Amino acid sequence: MTPPEIPERYILPAARSDWTGLLTDWQPLIPPQSSPWLLTKFGEVFFCQPDGKIGMLQVSGFQYQVVAKDKTDFQEWLVDPDKMSEWFLAPLVDRLESAGRTLGSDQCFSFITPLGLQGRLAADNVMIIPIPEHFGCWGDVFRQIKDMPEGSQVVLKPT
Repeated sequence: MTPPEIPERYILPAARSDWTGLLTDWQPLIPPQSSPWLLTKFGEVFFCQPDGKIGMLQVSGFQYQVVAKDKTDFQEWLVDPDKMSEWFLAPLVDRLESAGRTLGSDQCFSFITPLGLQGRLAADNVMIIPIPEHFGCWGDVFRQIKDMPEGSQVVLKPT
């Protein structure tokens, strides 16, 4: 059986020359020598780790986790609709795009209040933002909250 293809309709081009800058604030979470592999329309990044495992940087959740033992394992998981929802937020992307909210060049969807700060997984909590801004603004928040105890109250003050 051939593994399913990566769902092109839920990803953005991952061949970027600016990954080093985009991921600066996220380095404490990402295993050394890992390479960006896939970029979702919500600005989450799948990495190929040196040991072949696939990890996911969930920018909206301020976390990184291993999601598959290798690329083949990852692709085999794609038959599971729950993984499409969890990893690619496929139903939400579909709703946004059918409502006419489409991405321009170098843009991604991003949560107004990120999921890691109890943001809702809902269309009215989504903005379209330049990719560098997505990684930069949420990376700045991550840098400020990463050492806070679980359950600490965080107040976002836009500037």
